[in-house]
Amino acid sequence: MRSVKRVFQIVLVLGFCLSFSTIASAHALWLNATDYSPKIFSHPKYAPEPRAKTVVYFGWGHNYPVADFLDDKYLGDFFLIKPDGSKKKLTPGKGGFRATEMKMKKEGARIVAATIKPGFYGEIKGKKDFYKLRYAQYAKALISVGKVSDDAFLRPVGHKFEIIPLTNPDKLQLGDWFKFKVLFDGKPAKRVEINACSLFSSTGESFQVHTNNKGEAEVRILHYYGPWIIKAKLSQPPTEELKNKCKEFSYTSTLTFAVP
Repeated sequence: MRSVKRVFQIVLVLGFCLSFSTIASAHALWLNATDYSPKIFSHPKYAPEPRAKTVVYFGWGHNYPVADFLDDKYLGDFFLIKPDGSKKKLTPGKGGFRATEMKMKKEGARIVAATIKPGFYGEIKGKKDFYKLRYAQYAKALISVGKVSDDAFLRPVGHKFEIIPLTNPDKLQLGDWFKFKVLFDGKPAKRVEINACSLFSSTGESFQVHTNNKGEAEVRILHYYGPWIIKAKLSQPPTEELKNKCKEFSYTSTLTFAVP
């Protein structure tokens, strides 16, 4: 209960630094964490068994870090990739932000991942059962317990549209470049639109870049510490199967992490 209360306390004091609409007024998905670098803690009374703890909660809407509550009908997969690469299904917490407490007994890198169930958005007037787009959304959060290797987060989790960090965020310092790659169906996604921002930006500025022909891009760390979010957006023509149902496919992928 204390952890959930802490989530709401953090939400109330933080500002909003970036608009994240997919198109028009469609919502976007991302994952937040109360601590991206929890430490192993032990105490004879309160933690007789050593462990680290964080709370992961959902961002859903237009403004980072939180906007609207996520309804059960939208949530698809929600899982954890452990340090050994194994996958564990997670059960989202109850309440609007779906705050989910995580307790970890060993050091290592962990990736929390989620998806939204694909669907149609923006019905076009005068055309029955025809929409502006069909959407699919993917989100990841990078959690480091103790020291992790430079390549700890390189392994894809299997999302169709996915951001892969090429730089370990634990090693970032002011002025460094955070490098990453965007994959679509496991292949480099070229010329994809990227938006990024720091939660603790005093001015609320965001950065917009595009991936190169290798599907890679980078943003510069201009704030000393704290959470960041990277968002990739890709639009494609509909498949032959769905050309009579929508004008385009819209894919979004988000990655959140923290500069220590």
